[in-house]
Amino acid sequence: MKKKLTYRIRNWPEYNKALVQRGSITLWFSDETIKGWRENKSTGKKGRPRIYSAEAILCVLMIRAVYHLPFCAVRGFLLSLITLLALGAACSWLYPHL
Repeated sequence: MKKKLTYRIRNWPEYNKALVQRGSITLWFSDETIKGWRENKSTGKKGRPRIYSAEAILCVLMIRAVYHLPFCAVRGFLLSLITLLALGAACSWLYPHL
């Protein structure tokens, strides 16, 4: 039977900073993604025009898949990111009544 190794923490301030850093979330939105958030092309077909580009939809679905969030939670998460980062990206779908 192996003896379990024990470690003594000798530098508590550094250890605490490392624990805080573990919970950090860093996301990057490229300039191309922000600029291409809205669908600018006309499809030429009948029906309601598209508001968001395929890239914007993929971005949201990637965040949803990575963090295992239900769609309602993704809406709130994305709204807070856009607001905090002042991205200026349209997010009217986050508020269905608008």
